[in-house]
This record gives sequence, structure tokens and C-alpha cells, in this order.
Amino acid sequence: MKKTFRVLIVFILAIAVFTAGCIGGTTSNSGKTTTSSLSKTNTTTTTKTTIQTTYPLTIKDDMNRIVTITKEPQRIVSLAPSITETLFYIGAGDKLVGVTQWADWPPAVKNITRVGGYGKYANIEIIANLSPDLIIADAYSLDILSELEKIAPVVVVNPKDVNGIYHQIELLGKITNRQGQAERVIDEMKANISRVTEKVKNLPRPRVFFLLSAYNGEYWTAGKNTFMDDIIRLAGGKNIFDDISGWGKPSKEEILARDPEVIVLLPTSGINATQLCDTFFAQTAAVKEGRVYTAKDANVYQRPSPRIVNAIMEMAEFLHPEAFGATYSPLTCQAKAET
Repeated sequence: MKKTFRVLIVFILAIAVFTAGCIGGTTSNSGKTTTSSLSKTNTTTTTKTTIQTTYPLTIKDDMNRIVTITKEPQRIVSLAPSITETLFYIGAGDKLVGVTQWADWPPAVKNITRVGGYGKYANIEIIANLSPDLIIADAYSLDILSELEKIAPVVVVNPKDVNGIYHQIELLGKITNRQGQAERVIDEMKANISRVTEKVKNLPRPRVFFLLSAYNGEYWTAGKNTFMDDIIRLAGGKNIFDDISGWGKPSKEEILARDPEVIVLLPTSGINATQLCDTFFAQTAAVKEGRVYTAKDANVYQRPSPRIVNAIMEMAEFLHPEAFGATYSPLTCQAKAET
């Protein structure tokens, strides 16, 4: 139950990889796999322009806090995996001296000291012993903010959509004196997203239900003001619950009334595509037509980092496989659905 509770909190509070080209490998669908047509690249970026940050630097973070950074940070503690990923993308990963236990990308993070759990579950003593000159956190760390501020300056980021992710990258680039690299990452993200939106702009927009978690008969999904809603929109779909704000758990009746044509679920959702056949979801157009897809990597959907582009591209393949040369085996239900 503790694990389940933690997963739900992560969804509700919107935690956090795009590659310069896109995703690759295989994509899961109802236990089947298909080879993606999208290419795979690494996280190396080069300086777009020579832009130097002048210190001391005073910025306003996403909580409207005024923070002054006296010199270029050399010892950074990151309290969210999405922040860690972003720092590596802009070429500032070598400045990290502490990350959370959930940081798992890129592989280089395995050599960085763990400071405990995500956000407010971080270990203050370990952080203090690392003598950081900057701590970067998200809104999930606000409960321990006063304690963190006694150790080092704290910058809080809180992206809620793709534009917010761009802002986060730009801000972290400025803070770490990596502005050129940050601009390059943003430009690459925008170029990849633009290629997707151009392909789908004249195609029908299927009704999509995004299943984040399914526990104890509750089905959590993402509404407006979330980056997951942006993923669906940019990929050429219509989020059937874009009229709710943030995260919600619509009822069985509400889901059936909106009758999704496509269901996309995370591999960490607590239910798999085949199991939907034994629930009321079997009455939806999505299950009847076999259009239920399982994301390859939950983290690229959950973490507001540059890897969000991977999620957009994968979602576009789910919604418009013919436009991207993707092939998926349809879900076939054998069990009788509950009434």
C-alpha cells in the first residue's frame, strides 16, 4: 500500500528523455512488440551561441521567489529526477553531487551520491554533508524548503506543460552558465515536436483516455494544465478529460459516456491492456477496436524533462500509426466484460 500511495502522489503532483532525434527500440502493445520507426540519439549537445551568465545572478523561480546565486554553481543537489535529466541535457551533469534515489537516467547518475527520496523525502543531513552551493527542487520539496535554505540557495521549478519545460530548461541553463546548450536543447525539442504536429494537423483527432494508475477500482487520468494533456494534443489526439484541471479519477459512468477511441496506459499503472478486457473498459470503442496501447517507458510521460519529446512521438504513433509507418497488433479480448 505504501508503494501504491507513493505512485499516486507522484501522479497528482506531476513529477518528472527526449533525445535530439527521438525514441527507438520496441513499443509494447497488449504484450506484443513492434519496431519503432523513430531514430535514437544521445544527450550530447553543443553550444548554439556563446552566452555567458554574469554573477552574482538574481532570478525569480517558478514559486515567484527571488533567489541570488553569487557565483557559478559547481556543487548542485537535484531533488527531482526530471531536474537531473535536464541538467545532463544542457551539459551541467558534471556539477551534480547529489540526486534522489529515483534518478535513473542517464546511466552516469549511478555514480552520484543519493540524498534519499524524492522531494520532501530527501535526507537533509546527507544534503548538508555534500556542501552544495545550489539546490534545485520542484514543488514537491516545499515542505522542507526552510531547512534546505539553511544549507544553500534553493531554486524551485514547477513546469506544468511543454512550455513550462522550455522555461525550466532556459532557467537552469542561465543558472548553471549553460545558456547556449539550453537554447540548443529547446530548439531541438521544438523541431522534433513540429515534425509531429505537421504530420497530424489534418488528421482526425481520436478521443483518448490516458490511464495513469488503476488501484482499488479508481482510474486516475490527466486533465488540462498537465504536460500529459499536452502530449495528447500535440500528438494529434483529443483528451476526453481535458475539461478537468490537473489530475482526476473519473467514474466508470463518466468514462463510458465519453467512450474513448484510444486508451493509452503506463506500464506502471497497476493494470495491463489484456486485463482491461475483464472490466467495464471492454464496453468502450477503444477495447472493441483493439486500440489499447502500453507506453514503453512511464518516466518519459511522468517526468517534465526534455524526454517529453519521446512521449509525444510515441503517442503520435499510437494515435496515427499509418502516418508514422508504425504497426501494432490489436488487443483481442477473450474474457467476458463485467457489467
